[in-house]
Amino acid sequence: MTQTMVHRVQPGELDRAAATVGEAFLDEVVSTWVLPDPVQRKQILPQQLHGTVVKAMDRGEVLTTADFGAVSLWIDREAGETEHERIPDDLEVPAEFSEILKRGMLVDELTEARHPTHTAHVYLQCIGVLPSHRGRGLGSALLRDKLARTDAAKLPVYLEASSTRNRALYLRHGFELSGDPIRFPDGPEIYPMWREPSPQV
Repeated sequence: MTQTMVHRVQPGELDRAAATVGEAFLDEVVSTWVLPDPVQRKQILPQQLHGTVVKAMDRGEVLTTADFGAVSLWIDREAGETEHERIPDDLEVPAEFSEILKRGMLVDELTEARHPTHTAHVYLQCIGVLPSHRGRGLGSALLRDKLARTDAAKLPVYLEASSTRNRALYLRHGFELSGDPIRFPDGPEIYPMWREPSPQV
């Protein structure tokens, strides 16, 4: 079996990594709930996720496979740290975007309410795999690379799995379900998961 090469995304590679994440998440369940119109989703989501990739590079690391077929975003979180972006009261939002904004803020609110704060950990914000590259084990390769290092650093890892298929992948890599699913109104449910560091042999 050929080993998939993984490397840390450098600043000059940011746009390419963001393009992968943007394309990978066009059919993701939370993205389609927040942005149900496919035309709007294709216009808005890549720009939004570009900022998410920048944030991960600033506060953790972004990993990719050799051909940028898959990208993962990891953020370092300290004990007691919380994060919730509040929209200014005087922000004027065009009517056609108000529902999108409300749904996006609700995702942020519900996920942050469940995010562990009792100890320092690494937050796997997402793994995005291009549709043309799925089923090749790229997500597992990204997980193995990072989890080997979180184990060495004795750091736990937290994530929210957005599908039962992803949940099964993470269970195979040592994650456990962390309470009930997070449910969005008239929308999908996602699965908070936690992984304690594995003992080093």
